[in-house]
Amino acid sequence: MRFERMEDMERIRKTITNPAIYPHVSDDGSPTAQEFQPIEHPAIIYLGVYEADEFGGMFMFAPSSTACYEVHTCLLPSFWGFKAVEAACGAAKWIWQNTPCKRITTSVPVNNRLALKLARNAGFVEWGRNEKSWLKDGVMNDQICLGLNFPVAECL
Repeated sequence: MRFERMEDMERIRKTITNPAIYPHVSDDGSPTAQEFQPIEHPAIIYLGVYEADEFGGMFMFAPSSTACYEVHTCLLPSFWGFKAVEAACGAAKWIWQNTPCKRITTSVPVNNRLALKLARNAGFVEWGRNEKSWLKDGVMNDQICLGLNFPVAECL
């Protein structure tokens, strides 16, 4: 797999709003997929993942401090399963090699079992729970907080 920083905001928007992705990354306060516009800021890294010439989706990394970045995963269905774990591990290594990041965090709504499984399989460790912090379909859900420190052991 290879990883490349993405700057094409329309491709980023189309990836995030893909019908297989957007329902899982948007909440009740999000705009419709047609109205959604990604944040364009020099500190935010949109990292595309490719296998040969196939685009598999992307990771969005937003720094919460110099050493800690929050990741959001937007992988297309062709990269779900084992490829997703490989992509998540590779993206973490890319971030550590190309930024001052030393810790990656993510928050996964409890009802998104596949995202939680991916995070754990990629080596993320649960460190807490943000109670009743995700409003989806009128229901307040907890988010599980996970983190990955540099250096990391090989992904599971």
